[in-house]
Amino acid sequence: MRFGSRTRSSLVAFGLVVLVDLVLALWVDRELRMIADGGSVARGRAVLAVATVLALVATAFALVLASASVSRALRALVAGAQRVADRRIPLADDTVIAGVAGSFQQIAGELDRALRSLAAERNRFEAVLQTMAPAVLALDAESRVTTVNLGARRLLGLPEVVEGRPLVDLVRLPALHELLERAHEGGTELADIDLPGAGQRQVLGRATQQADGGVVVVLDDVTDVRRLERVRKDFVANVSHELRTPISVIKANAETLLEGALDDPPAARRFVEGLYRHADRLGRLVSDLLDISRLESGRRELAEEPILVAEVAEEVVESLLGEAEAKGVAITSAVPDDLEVQADPKALEQVFFNLVDNAIKYSPQGSRVEVAALVQPDGVRVEVRDDGPGIDPKHRERIFERFYRVDPGRSREMGGTGLGLSIVKHLVETMGGELGVEPRRPRGSVFWFRLPHGGGGRADLPNPSQADGFS
Repeated sequence: MRFGSRTRSSLVAFGLVVLVDLVLALWVDRELRMIADGGSVARGRAVLAVATVLALVATAFALVLASASVSRALRALVAGAQRVADRRIPLADDTVIAGVAGSFQQIAGELDRALRSLAAERNRFEAVLQTMAPAVLALDAESRVTTVNLGARRLLGLPEVVEGRPLVDLVRLPALHELLERAHEGGTELADIDLPGAGQRQVLGRATQQADGGVVVVLDDVTDVRRLERVRKDFVANVSHELRTPISVIKANAETLLEGALDDPPAARRFVEGLYRHADRLGRLVSDLLDISRLESGRRELAEEPILVAEVAEEVVESLLGEAEAKGVAITSAVPDDLEVQADPKALEQVFFNLVDNAIKYSPQGSRVEVAALVQPDGVRVEVRDDGPGIDPKHRERIFERFYRVDPGRSREMGGTGLGLSIVKHLVETMGGELGVEPRRPRGSVFWFRLPHGGGGRADLPNPSQADGFS
């Protein structure tokens, strides 16, 4: 086995110490034997003292020789620890601590791999957290924010720096803090939270306590879900009501006829006319429901082509002219002859018919209904204006929902199904357009829809709404 110079120096030093200690031990043993045979005790004590001093001097001398290589090795280990990022410890292969250094380097390598794995896991977690649609907040046991994602920043309007700050200083929502208090007591808690501000949002909050006493809060915006649930419930209730009324009348009239009214011709005619009206209403209701079903499921395909708006408007006005005259309502069309839109002919006719028919029904006697159109940069806007009672702002957002009525009693009296405007909305949006309703000054409403250009009639025209004082 070969040793380095430092190792050989250490071995020589320890060998000398062993030799000196052996000689001193023999000397002390001989003196102790002499004392036992009657020799001088004082001499024995002096020999023992001298031997002890010599042994200490030899040991110190050996330590001085050996400590140089040991201290250099230890200093190398310290330097290597400080340079753990390099994972290399500069030690000679023949030092007595070379094995320790190798183990230290192996541990450093394992530590590096563990750190890299943790960093990758953290980055994946951060990426998933930040791309989640729901708002996520992690709080410690004192309700200070430790983690927050982009969804929470947008939903709650949080500032840039929130980590370490109490949530109560950042968000003033009593319902949210009550949810956190319940979650701190243990388990998972749920709560519906209303966010104030423009366009009030409804949020479903879920808070779960963690093992360290903190809480993770997930806030999911359920505004659209709640609205759809309300529409679904209203739809079921309204369909049931709308079907029940004509069926009840048809059944009652039929029973009356069977019980003897057939023998009274004037009464029989009256009951048969009632049967016809309600059967017709029931048929229109079923037809409208089927139309909406086909539109929502995509089964009704629209063949879009350039169409002259004036031709469709005039046909609809002419078909409804008798109804308007019977009610004493004047109806006119002022659509430029060369104005074209990209639309399905039957769908566009149905949109016109529903809007103009509604305007006539809800306009008082002696009023006026107008159809007008103008070209805009993003399409052709068509307006149907009436002199009716107008629509309160709280109803405008829901006026195009199925079965939604501003005045339910009056609407049913006029024979409406409550589905016409909903069908109009689906048809216009399916053709790539948009629609809405605005107040007319001094009274009435303006129902409008916008469709893509059809290729002609794009000259700048005055806005009819502005010309007639509409908002």
